[in-house]
Amino acid sequence: MTRLFNRFYGLSAVAVCMIFISAWFLTSRSLSDIVPSVSEPFQVASTFDQRLVVFGDSGSDNQSGEPQGKIWTDWLCSMFSCYQENLAQTANPLLKGRNIGAVVDNKELDLLGRLSQTYIPDFKSQLQQWLDAELAVTKGLSEEAVRSRQDRTIFVVSFGVWDIWSLITKDYDAASKSVERRIATLMDQLDVLSEQWGTTELKLILTQTVDVTFLPGFKSAGYQYKDTVRILEEWNRKLGEVVREWSHGTVYLFDTNAFIMDRIRDWQLYAAGIEEENELGKNLDGWENVEEPCVESGFGVMMSKEKKQCEHPDKYLFWNEMHLGPFAQRLMATDIYHGIEIWNPKGVSPKRHNRRGFAA
Repeated sequence: MTRLFNRFYGLSAVAVCMIFISAWFLTSRSLSDIVPSVSEPFQVASTFDQRLVVFGDSGSDNQSGEPQGKIWTDWLCSMFSCYQENLAQTANPLLKGRNIGAVVDNKELDLLGRLSQTYIPDFKSQLQQWLDAELAVTKGLSEEAVRSRQDRTIFVVSFGVWDIWSLITKDYDAASKSVERRIATLMDQLDVLSEQWGTTELKLILTQTVDVTFLPGFKSAGYQYKDTVRILEEWNRKLGEVVREWSHGTVYLFDTNAFIMDRIRDWQLYAAGIEEENELGKNLDGWENVEEPCVESGFGVMMSKEKKQCEHPDKYLFWNEMHLGPFAQRLMATDIYHGIEIWNPKGVSPKRHNRRGFAA
């Protein structure tokens, strides 16, 4: 009996020590410095017919674990039978409310007061991870073989929502300067891609960001509008300006904000019994709700056994507080697909156009 008690107290002492050690570790090291670990290095395909390489935040992450089905990059890839290499990142849902999603440059979070308590790989980190993997595969290949890979690869860069989100509570001057730095960083990284991959004929899908004040998450967070819309407009304007001056490839600039606003306005006109000449107001997409999310989120819901989900997900414009629903994802992919149809598999130089698309 004495031996049993001694063993019990010994194990208890070890457990207490482990608790103290863990507590010391967490308090001595800011959670913002804990980078999510990657079990295995990212790998790229050695061969492919067509390839879509995706950098971005949770809006373009097809490994987020959400049960909504295919996201827009999946639909897009299925439309021209491509192989997808997706490096987009989603924040850990257990830390929801204490962080934000992937942004262009994590350094901006430090400069603005470190709003996030965990680092999600930013654009620079995602790009470097892909370049390391790609250059390892192409090492030793002939110039012709490398060129063939380049001709059959389309890149997606989709950031902005969480960048704008991180600026909501900041004064306009600070937010405006941050926007300028982030856009410059984004374009610098595209230059890095061009230089390290050895081509000035990149094919790139770049998404503008949406007005976050229309996202269900904005309303539930209780934020005031303040200068959010001005910051959004500045982001999209600056992005368009620098893209037009970029000379290392062809960019299809997708107006995500116009895409979502058209759906919201269409439903609002339909609900009011008004039809416009441009066919807005007919609700041909069959929306039932363009304001509320199909799935309730938030920490309380995360900790429950079941999430409350709407009966008809395809009829909701938004899946959750921050992301588009299943049907909207497919519609977005369809719009983008029609915009890039001129990028043919053989790599013939495309013509440029300006209708919600290519920068001239």
